[in-house]
Amino acid sequence: MPEATVEPWVHKAVEKFELMGIKQFWHTVVNIGVYDTHKQEHKKVKLLNSFCLTWMISIGVFMIFDPFYSQNLYRSIPLHLWSLATIGGVLYLQKIRCYTAARVLFISTLIVVTFVFANFIEPSRMMENFYFVYPLVGLILIDNRKITIGILVLCWLLYYLPYKIIPGIYPIEIFNPVLLLTIFVGCYVILNYSQSLNRANELKLSKANELVQEQKTALEEAYKDLEERKQAELAHYQLKSLKAQMNPHFMFNAMNSIQNLVLKGSKLEAYDYLTKFSSLIRENLNMSEKSFVYLEEELALLQKYLELERLRFRENFEYQIVGTEAMPVLKIPSMIIQPFVENAIKHGLLHKDRGLRRVKLCFQLKSDYFECSIEDNGVGLTAAKEIKMANGMESQSFSTKAIKERLDLLKEYYQTDIGFHYAPIDQGTKVVLRIPYTIEL
Repeated sequence: MPEATVEPWVHKAVEKFELMGIKQFWHTVVNIGVYDTHKQEHKKVKLLNSFCLTWMISIGVFMIFDPFYSQNLYRSIPLHLWSLATIGGVLYLQKIRCYTAARVLFISTLIVVTFVFANFIEPSRMMENFYFVYPLVGLILIDNRKITIGILVLCWLLYYLPYKIIPGIYPIEIFNPVLLLTIFVGCYVILNYSQSLNRANELKLSKANELVQEQKTALEEAYKDLEERKQAELAHYQLKSLKAQMNPHFMFNAMNSIQNLVLKGSKLEAYDYLTKFSSLIRENLNMSEKSFVYLEEELALLQKYLELERLRFRENFEYQIVGTEAMPVLKIPSMIIQPFVENAIKHGLLHKDRGLRRVKLCFQLKSDYFECSIEDNGVGLTAAKEIKMANGMESQSFSTKAIKERLDLLKEYYQTDIGFHYAPIDQGTKVVLRIPYTIEL
């Protein structure tokens, strides 16, 4: 039959099976007596419940077909009913955690039922051959060796004694007591040895799992410690970044500008400048406590800073911010952009002798990072380095070094290609920042 015709039939059968509740019923019965406080018993509890369900199904089958094949129907029905009652008792004992009692009751009832059927109800069906199975079932379910050996001896006696006591009960003369005992003991010993090996393997596996769990816990603790250290380093570089932004040079220039305005009698302009300057310092201090800030907050801070610089340079300075119109609500690391803007003004535009000083900030959202380019029309990198060396200053500014260290740490932390580089342009300097970001949904 083609697969296309088989699959719908299978699906319908499964759906009917589930609708009838048989699957749920089986799962519920199999898990009777399964508790978190007795995890070591779970396998045997579920196995015994499965045995009970199988026995119950077998009884149902026997009761359906007995009217057609059994000559002692009325004698077998009470035994079947007693078996069903025993199954209920076994499941109840499982539920109340009397596991050993449930297993002994199960096996002993099987032995009694087999004995009655084999010797009084259906002697011709050779049901006594089940005696070979019961010691093995007992060995699987019961850990007490005295009980399992007792089951072995009882089954052997019940198998052999009727042959000796009741003449002609078996149609064929095949019984040898030594051979029977050897078969019983041999099966028992083989399964017992197999069980011992299985327990030894389970013990080794358990120890291996414990070792793996210990190693996993140790790795988790080490990872947690590493995370804490990285967070501490991030905080450290964040503070260094704050120092880079609010450096003495900028504060000195700002105070000089206020002083000049006061000396010129421009009190309103001085008051306006001082208000913006104090607001900038306050917001910088507030943002220094955050690892990530909204882009709007960062832009607001940048605009206040650029407004202060425009007050200082007056009509000889202009700035432009583009690319923020259609930006989603996102967060970026705090206090990274402003130090580069300050470098552009301090080392590029400040040394420009003539012409309008310009700085342009362009923002663009990429799939893996947030890009910000800062372009000025100042003297350029080469001339700025020469001026710094002539004045005896470091070749790399403190702010640039601090931000580079912070971006390197963020790159390692987020496993993303972030950082900054200088792009060639005809006049001035252009630095391109690649910054990690998160989008607020």
